[in-house]
Amino acid sequence: AVVSTQSTGDTIYPAVAEREALVRAEFEQETTADNSSSPSPESDGPPDDENTWFHRSDVKISISLEPSQKDVAMLESVPMKYIRCSMRLKVSHLEKYIRDKTSLKDELEITCNKTPLDGQLTLENIWLDTWKVKEAPMRLYYSKKT
Repeated sequence: AVVSTQSTGDTIYPAVAEREALVRAEFEQETTADNSSSPSPESDGPPDDENTWFHRSDVKISISLEPSQKDVAMLESVPMKYIRCSMRLKVSHLEKYIRDKTSLKDELEITCNKTPLDGQLTLENIWLDTWKVKEAPMRLYYSKKT
């Protein structure tokens, strides 16, 4: 028997409709099985599948965060002096990290090779432009902005 749909006016043959229903059911089973390993918003820990976290494939850089030599007695050190992070990290993120981990609440200035760094620069830009070919870790110094 031939079935006619009212909404589109198309004619659907039963064998084609059954095959389409089977294909859709298989597809839904495959996609729900694949999605079960991805993290849900309620999950606390990271997922097991490394491909679901895109930041893991970023190029990493080792940096050293230290108070500047002129302010070393006045400024508090961060708990973790050496950090391995993504090259896409911006200087403004480091400023926020320093403020969160220390009691410093003033505006900070981060320097590399005595060159003040803009908050929108990424660590990759600094590595290529300021640090050049020196050894890792890249040394960054922070001080109160004057």
